[in-house]
Amino acid sequence: MFTIPAETQITPKLAVSFILKHMNGNDRLDRLYDYYIGAHKILDREKSRNAANNRLVCNHAKYITDCTTGYFLGSPVKYYSRSGKDISLIKDVLKRCDSETEDIDLARFGSVYGVSYEMLYLDDSSNIRLASLDPHSAFVVYDDTVEQRPLFGVYYMPNCNENGTKTGYRVYLCDKDTVTEFLTTVSFSITQISEPYEHFFGGVPIIEYYNNWDKQGDFEQVTTLIDAYDTLQSDRVNDKEQFVDSILVIKGQVLGNSDEEENSTYNAIRRYGVMTIDDTGDAKWLTRQFDEHSVDILRKSLENDIHKFSGVPCMNDESFSGNTSGVAMKYKLLAFEQMTKIKERYFTEGLRIRLSLIANALSVMGYAKPDVGDIEIMFTYSLPENETEIAQTVNLLKDILPREELVKLLPYDTE
Repeated sequence: MFTIPAETQITPKLAVSFILKHMNGNDRLDRLYDYYIGAHKILDREKSRNAANNRLVCNHAKYITDCTTGYFLGSPVKYYSRSGKDISLIKDVLKRCDSETEDIDLARFGSVYGVSYEMLYLDDSSNIRLASLDPHSAFVVYDDTVEQRPLFGVYYMPNCNENGTKTGYRVYLCDKDTVTEFLTTVSFSITQISEPYEHFFGGVPIIEYYNNWDKQGDFEQVTTLIDAYDTLQSDRVNDKEQFVDSILVIKGQVLGNSDEEENSTYNAIRRYGVMTIDDTGDAKWLTRQFDEHSVDILRKSLENDIHKFSGVPCMNDESFSGNTSGVAMKYKLLAFEQMTKIKERYFTEGLRIRLSLIANALSVMGYAKPDVGDIEIMFTYSLPENETEIAQTVNLLKDILPREELVKLLPYDTE
């Protein structure tokens, strides 16, 4: 986390100093992105010219991210008023911003990089908008108090000329009141600074969403296991290929008196698949023996470790087949549930900041300021639901809980 004393003067020069620090961490982000898109370490492996060198990518990283993101936010976030107040104004803003898609983007960035960023802004018609920012190009700086209040956020993007050559950067420096845009060279010498303008959100309009406490991606701790799995599967195919290309050893038999005669004999054997030898001769294939059973045990062990240490189960496993009760399914997904609950806590914190900024802007626009503290944020994890069990539970609780609480138990939106 970037921190500075709360009384520090915020200037473009200060922003540039933090951009340079932020760029030092982009190698890690590049590596995680490569794993997500399937550009794994195995693709760089080199072998001798004649050796089989299949390079197979088994993209567990993408599977882990897509599974966690779909499970976490496959069903949109729901917003309720605890006291029954009208929060339709907030909901209308979120709907107009397509916050459901925005949330998915933020969760996917968080799953890959361990952190995600969102920027709030007003469009040309003064409508509130949301934009997810690539963690390669955004960060937030906090004060050095125990509250760790955000002091400013930065979003920077490369500028290119008509030939596609990078000429510098356009930087957006956002503090709690204003946005300052400025241009830099490739070496980050400031060349032009615009006049600051108000953004009306009453706080830093760039929000940082943590994926977990230590800002790690969901597959970051199992990248070495993914490498081992890729290597094992690639070498299995290499072994098969080398088995097919085995060497024929001929003993006690002359195939020709010259190189030309030998080549002719070799070509005939390769073409017709048969050869004639006398009683003193012998021929057999020289092959490397491998234990397929032991290799498969190792493969399963690596795959189990990938799923165990990432917390993401293998949905193709036999234990997920058949009609499983909701309670039994939750026991099988316990580690996955706990990991997702941690995501939920940090994501909720970011969403509350988003709601607070939207409420501030609506107040400036002349609307009655919504009570953000009264809004309850609910997540519905995206799993097949046993609707019969849920209906029975709701029916049993109908005389105990109010209708508003019963509605929250339903797996679909009732509004």
